[in-house]
Amino acid sequence: MATISSHLRSALERLRLLVKIGSRPRSRIQQLQLHLYRVWLGLPFPRDVPLLPAEVPPPIVIGATGGSGTRVLVQVLRKAGWFMGNRVNPENEDSLPIAWFLTKWLKKLKDFPNVEPGVLQRGIRDFERMVHIHRRGIPSPDAQWGWKNPRSLWLVPFLVNRFPKLKFIHMIRDARDMMLSDNIYFLRQNGHWLLGPDWWRNPEVAQLELWRRSNKRAVEFAQKYLKDRYYMVRYEDLCQKPVETVLGLMNFLGMPEVDVVPLIEGIRDRGNIGRWHKAERGELLKLATGIEADLRQFGYET
Repeated sequence: MATISSHLRSALERLRLLVKIGSRPRSRIQQLQLHLYRVWLGLPFPRDVPLLPAEVPPPIVIGATGGSGTRVLVQVLRKAGWFMGNRVNPENEDSLPIAWFLTKWLKKLKDFPNVEPGVLQRGIRDFERMVHIHRRGIPSPDAQWGWKNPRSLWLVPFLVNRFPKLKFIHMIRDARDMMLSDNIYFLRQNGHWLLGPDWWRNPEVAQLELWRRSNKRAVEFAQKYLKDRYYMVRYEDLCQKPVETVLGLMNFLGMPEVDVVPLIEGIRDRGNIGRWHKAERGELLKLATGIEADLRQFGYET
């Protein structure tokens, strides 16, 4: 009887946590609009999308561990003239068509190219359809374009196979701040198969492990295959040194002469950098000890 009671309490605690994690207040109308749009995306239309014209440039893709501040980069690129999609989540600038694709296919395609042929064929068909929908409204076929969704980081090999000249912007943020973030939506959706069914027992540890796995995965692939088509931006640098950071980004994108002043308008440190210093230091440092080498790799002092 005691065992049953313990299991019940455990199940209720897990449910409470999963309902809480990643939840953000939205108006009922906004919730309904997003739900209906996602349902519409799931319909098999358009059934056959046209091939992208030959003059279409390769996309810019922004990926990260969720909660790293990627929304700011979308705003910078929009001001610089990039088409980043008209169908986006208003809260975070994520492309809704690409988000639909990632929700359905991330687990099945994450080990690309080691994917069963039939599964891969269906995934490619859905991806082409979502790219087609994402690009609706683009001013011209040869306009610079791209998308932002943090989960793109997990499918870079698949994306590069489709767009061999793709450029990838990797946003990174101090893991110790990430560990304390309430934005762990990715864990809520994927933690069970990435980290095991008991990840929810210690979300802070799970967030650290996710940070380690995702960022190391991106860097290792980029160093081997992307080389000069990969660029890392640290959230802290963007907020504290916006001029230098955005200049570096524009150089990477082949726009060294651009005036960055209007691009960085509104970018600043909002007081959430280094929040881990205010936490219970002993417990936090104990948790973070295992990733000190990874922190140093990305330029964070330990």
